[in-house]
This record gives sequence, C-alpha cells and structure tokens, in this order.
Amino acid sequence: MTADKEKKRKYGEEIAFLKKKADEVNQQIRHYEQKQTDNPNLSKISLASGYVDLVSVYCAMTDLSLSLLGFKNESFLDLARKSLYKSIITLESVVSNIVDLPLGENYDLLKSLEGFSDGEKLRLVKKLGFTISLLEDRYGKNSKWKWSFVEIGGRYAVVAKNLFDFRSYQEKNDPRVEGFDDRYDYLFLVKDLLIDSSNRYREKYELTDHTPDDMKKAIDSLRALKKVHTLFNEMGEVQNITKRIDLWTQKLDDDLRSKEEQAKLKLQETLRKKGQP
Repeated sequence: MTADKEKKRKYGEEIAFLKKKADEVNQQIRHYEQKQTDNPNLSKISLASGYVDLVSVYCAMTDLSLSLLGFKNESFLDLARKSLYKSIITLESVVSNIVDLPLGENYDLLKSLEGFSDGEKLRLVKKLGFTISLLEDRYGKNSKWKWSFVEIGGRYAVVAKNLFDFRSYQEKNDPRVEGFDDRYDYLFLVKDLLIDSSNRYREKYELTDHTPDDMKKAIDSLRALKKVHTLFNEMGEVQNITKRIDLWTQKLDDDLRSKEEQAKLKLQETLRKKGQP
C-alpha cells in the first residue's frame, strides 16, 4: 500500500469516529431542545455547552483533513462557526446581549440558575473562550472571517459578564466561603474579556473602514468595565478607564466631523463640475 493510500485509509477510519462523535453530540442537543423542564434556562445552558462541544469536533475534523489529506476542509469550519454562533445566541437568550446591562439587573434571572455553580459557570465560559480561539486559529489570519471574530469575541465578553452574579460575589467575597477561588478567577476573566473586546473593536475600527459602530462598541465595553471597577471601589482603574473613554469618544467625534466635512467638499466639487452654483 502506498503512503497516500495509507493516509486515505487512516483518514477514513478517524473521520468516521469523529462523525460518530458529532452525531452523539447532536443527539444530546436535540434532547435538550425537546426536553420539558421546570427550569428552561438550565436546559439552555446545557444546550449551549453542547454546541461548544460540536465546534471542537468539527475543528478536529479540519485538523485531520489537513494532516492526512493536505488540505483545509472549509465545510467543517463552516459547521463549527455556525455551531459557535448557536452557542452564543443560546446564552444571550438566557442572560441578555446588552453589554451595559446594570450589574444587579439580572440578579433575579441568575437566581433561576442556582443549580449551576460558580465553578461550572467559569468552566463553561473558559471552554467557550478556548473554542473561539481554536476556531479563529483554524481559519487563519488572512481568512475572510477575520473581523467577524471581533464581533464574536465582543458577544462572548457580554454573555460572560452577564452570567456573572455580581451581587452574590459581594455577599460571598470571603476566602472562607466555598467557591471563592472560582468567583475570584471568574471576575478577573470578565475584566480581561471586556478590555480585550474594547481593544479589538478599536483595532477593527482603525484597520478597516472606520465604521462608527465599531468604535461605539469599543467604548461600550469600556463603560461596562468601568461599572465593574466602580462596584468594587477600584478608583485608580475607574480613572484610567474614564480617561480612555473620553479620548476615544473625542476621537470618534473628530472622525465623524471630518467625514462630514469631506462629504460636503465632495458634493461641492461634484456640483462645480456640473456647472451648478
């Protein structure tokens, strides 16, 4: 048997295993979609986790194709990307997609997730973040989907923040209370995700077509982060974030004003060429 035939044979065996794994995860997903429960939000959490698992399986299929057949199978990546969006959308349906949601406003909603521990929340959020990085890496730096991962990362930061129970953290902010380390690590992660989201939206704004919404989302992420620092009386950080918000807001205003002036000049030049006053 030639080396190429051996690789194809091995690919056939291993892809069959991975497809079987994908079928198993899809069966679990259908189960959670159809399951009748007194707590639909907990079922949605399980559903979102299942979609994340699917992303990992499809990425493994892509890796297998690349290593044994020598080409990147984009169809597997597309399935992974769609599953990733489904996971985020499902979590948004539980905890909202509003970045500046008041930190205590989702308190009652989070009470419906009392069976979902702080440690489990942290593991889910970390798993989702790892999977986003995994898929972004598989697409590569020059992919047409490059900038869509800025939006994905931003939405990920929002659901991670909104899933965190800030009021409960304040009540249990004591190393002697069970789960302290998980809550501490989760809070640190939320702060990190919000600053990363703001930086990436700002980068997209500067390196693409200066879409105002990108800069506005960058500023909104900073405002959400400022609320977190304010809640815990981290005034040094609050001052730093406030300065950045002011600078970025001024930058956006200046850019918009410059665009308006350029548009006026362009219109005047067009009218002049047509001989109109």
